[in-house]
Amino acid sequence: MSSSPSEFLGSRAPAVREVLVEVVRSVHDRFAESHLVSRSRYSMDFGTQWRDLLAETHEAFAEHGFQSHKLVPAGYRLPVVNDCLLYVWRKPDSADEDAFASSPTKKNSFNVPLPDPTLLEPDFGGAFTTEAAEPDEPKLERVVRAARDVMPLILVIVQSSPRQLQSIEWAVAELDENTGSVQLHGRASMLESELVGSDLVAVGESFDSGNPVVPPVRLREQEGADPDAR
Repeated sequence: MSSSPSEFLGSRAPAVREVLVEVVRSVHDRFAESHLVSRSRYSMDFGTQWRDLLAETHEAFAEHGFQSHKLVPAGYRLPVVNDCLLYVWRKPDSADEDAFASSPTKKNSFNVPLPDPTLLEPDFGGAFTTEAAEPDEPKLERVVRAARDVMPLILVIVQSSPRQLQSIEWAVAELDENTGSVQLHGRASMLESELVGSDLVAVGESFDSGNPVVPPVRLREQEGADPDAR
């Protein structure tokens, strides 16, 4: 498979990107402010934002009338736009992309059947259409999609610290069932911020599921930090 999120989303791509960036920024700012107020030496609570990212992304697209798919066994709901699943994932600091496929729920996101082609799908302007594939979608990608009979997974990768939202990227993710490795196609930046000096030093292990790991060293508090710095 060779494509990009923009190609799969067609004419809806700019609006999808705008909604995703807005959701990620909102969740980050809220958790960064909470971390600053708590004066915690560790970023474990900051790392729990992965739940809010999933829930608020679903809600944002539901408000525009888009359908969603409930992943089992965890029950997370992912938006479905132009026959694509959207999954916003805050990448743990010490992990690579293969860590995404670390749970049964995430693995199931690669094998979601295509929706009924007769279902109405809204556009961001309020109009509805029965055509799942946009006219500007490449013919090759329509063939690939039909052959696989599953929805492409668009993975939105978020990297952040309590001090800064560092980057937002997106890509079409593909799982190698034999090796468990995740391949990212058409990876592109949605938002990038310059790193500040203190971000080059880890402030504690982040995580996106399961139990946090307490860092073995005691870190100094960052006074006067601006959580909204980008």
